[in-house]
Amino acid sequence: MRIARFLIFPLILVLLVCTVAWLSPLPAQPSPQTLNLTFTTIDVPGAKYTGVWGINTAGDMVGNYGQDTNGASHGFKYSNGTFTYFDYPGQTETIPTGINDSGLIVGSAGDLTVVGFVYDGTTFTTIKRGSDSATFVDGINNAGELVGGTGTVYSTKGFALLGSRFQFLNASGLNIYVYGNGVNNFGTIVGWRLDTERHGFLCRRGACQDLDFPGAVETSAIGINDGGLVVGWYNPGSANDYAFVRKNGKYFSFSYPGALGTYADGINASGEIVGQYTFDDVKWHGFVTNPIADADLH
Repeated sequence: MRIARFLIFPLILVLLVCTVAWLSPLPAQPSPQTLNLTFTTIDVPGAKYTGVWGINTAGDMVGNYGQDTNGASHGFKYSNGTFTYFDYPGQTETIPTGINDSGLIVGSAGDLTVVGFVYDGTTFTTIKRGSDSATFVDGINNAGELVGGTGTVYSTKGFALLGSRFQFLNASGLNIYVYGNGVNNFGTIVGWRLDTERHGFLCRRGACQDLDFPGAVETSAIGINDGGLVVGWYNPGSANDYAFVRKNGKYFSFSYPGALGTYADGINASGEIVGQYTFDDVKWHGFVTNPIADADLH
């Protein structure tokens, strides 16, 4: 099981709608298929864990790394085979989670008190809602719309932010946590919520609907591209977690060969997927896959 929302934040646990009919219960899902993808491992030299959380159209990736999943975390950008490292000033934990085509990087920094940020390669702009002690920023699109969660490290509401206005996501359920994790250039948002169980969801124009991998006991939707491909991870009620791709209501499963857990965290316009995998829940590796072709998703 994936223990934390990020690798190092301490036990935070870890709308496509046009008509009313769209919000009615979904028909039974077909049996998911398995994708065979090619993985390229992205590891920060000397790090014990590396997580890749976002990728843009140019293939620039962002993520975090460190020596201990409960210790200091540092941010990186990986572009054309080169790592560039950065930290939010004054914090030991920096988690970059998204990058848009202009190169703006978003993420969160802190521990029991957390702030979101936008980073342009030189300057950090802090994102914080009012007196909330924890504001997480998880995704950004090319218009600069941000998504995340805000509240405390023990309870959050999911939000979208364009300019200075926080708009809460209307996810179903009586939730402890709600996070918007990814947003595409059409303003469609994906994320996850936790009531008694973890569910993925998708929101458009203020309306949200759960996205649960068929038969899974946990689902998190983390990234979405302009083609409507949704990526994330799920647990079927076993010791292993798996990644998924969703297209037009159809789910496809994939995992790094032999891994205990595989987590898809972002997808770009070309269909390249980034994320992380582990064989033992101790050492973590980042990855990027080959682009997914339409022929793979039929």
